[in-house]
Amino acid sequence: MTQLVEALRALGLDAELDLAGHWARFRGEQCQVYVVEAATGCYYTWCDRPGERAVQFYTDPTDAVRAGLGRAGHEGAGADSAPDGG
Repeated sequence: MTQLVEALRALGLDAELDLAGHWARFRGEQCQVYVVEAATGCYYTWCDRPGERAVQFYTDPTDAVRAGLGRAGHEGAGADSAPDGG
């Protein structure tokens, strides 16, 4: 089980996963959220919501999932969870 899958389970989220468990798609409050684990072990997140489509980089899968949910939930939520860099 990948760290991304473990993070989703720990947060109690039901997500569509690829067979290897390296990308996930799940429904946020206002749009679809995507989280992808890169080969380097970092995580990228974005959502379908206009104004929140920019990809953000995280080193922890739980942080990436939470940030994606925040961006999909309400205005300005992405600013509350600053990305690690990228």
